[in-house]
Amino acid sequence: MQNIDYSGYAVKMREILTGWGFSENVIRYIIDFTGLFIVFLVSILVYQLLKFIVNRFLKRLILRSPSKWDDRMYEQKVFSRLALIVPAIIIELFLSTTISDYPKTINFIEIGLELYSAIVLIMVANSFLNAVYHIYGDLEVASSKPIKGYVQIGKIIVFVIGTIIIVSMLIGQSPLNLLAGLGAMSAVLLLIFKDTILGFVAGVQISSNKMLQIGDWMTMPKYNVDGVVIDISLVIVKVRNFDNSVSMIPTYSLITDSFQNWRSMLDAGGRRSKRSVLIDLGSISEVDEILRENLEKYPIPEHIYLSFEGKQSNLGLFRWYMLDFLRKHPDVNQQMTLLVRLLPVTENGLPVEFLLYSLLPDLDSFESFQSGLYEYVLTILPDFGLKVYQRPAAQSPDISK
Repeated sequence: MQNIDYSGYAVKMREILTGWGFSENVIRYIIDFTGLFIVFLVSILVYQLLKFIVNRFLKRLILRSPSKWDDRMYEQKVFSRLALIVPAIIIELFLSTTISDYPKTINFIEIGLELYSAIVLIMVANSFLNAVYHIYGDLEVASSKPIKGYVQIGKIIVFVIGTIIIVSMLIGQSPLNLLAGLGAMSAVLLLIFKDTILGFVAGVQISSNKMLQIGDWMTMPKYNVDGVVIDISLVIVKVRNFDNSVSMIPTYSLITDSFQNWRSMLDAGGRRSKRSVLIDLGSISEVDEILRENLEKYPIPEHIYLSFEGKQSNLGLFRWYMLDFLRKHPDVNQQMTLLVRLLPVTENGLPVEFLLYSLLPDLDSFESFQSGLYEYVLTILPDFGLKVYQRPAAQSPDISK
């Protein structure tokens, strides 16, 4: 140890500590490490000053800025966590000059500072990746090309590299040596990160092929999923079903299993309705004067009554009227397929199928329109002299058992 100059501060400290009963060796250590303690206090004060500047002055500048990326950086604490590295820098600069006679202590403190710096940098990188995710989320392309999986992969890489560096510091080995040793554990690592790797590959394919995006309506019978996608992450896809339950689907299952995405239906400008009404064959007849009088309230042109070989059936009039009715309806897409057609006769009657596309995008409005349409069909059938087929009671299945 060096001979300490007990002049000034050192003399006063020695007198005080001697009066408290400390030994000469303890007094020497206390005086030697007083400078380091002062540096430590100064580093904390500088950090508090930087934190004050970030939370007061920098925050005001960020809020006044028209751009949003700096707001996201501040919200995710990138600047405040970056300020945590300053105390380590200050201590490192003055460490050798304050306790130059204690090389082992200097080496121990330097290892601690390196570990502290590595942890802070991991925190900064994690906050930065969160900020990048939110900055990208403000863009219009975010819904069609989510990057949450890529951000999570970035976090995994950051934590893996950070862990390797920290372990190498603790054992005093080069990080490259640890990486070389990890090669022998590749099989174990692949098993541990199986879902992550499969999810990443699936996420790349989903994003590049635009198979699924947030807000899409999807159905997947294998997992009883029928709802809207609310989140796509590295390993999980969250779907809010129409009963407000939330289903969790492994991301890689979207590649290995089949699912149905209804986005193209909505993008096409119409939601398809394809239903049929079974007509009793016994109610189909040629148009007579009595039927024509009953149909006077319907705008059917005269030539329609004689449209096929000079004759017309009540079913033909009904088909023409419904097709004309749908062509004039404001909620039906006239640019897409619109049919009122007859299907092959069955033992349960003659199916009249209505194939159309509604302009109503949301499910509630569409179902209301569809229900109202077929209620209207059933209401006007008697005016055309038609009846809906119903199985006779004697042939009905016994449901009392």
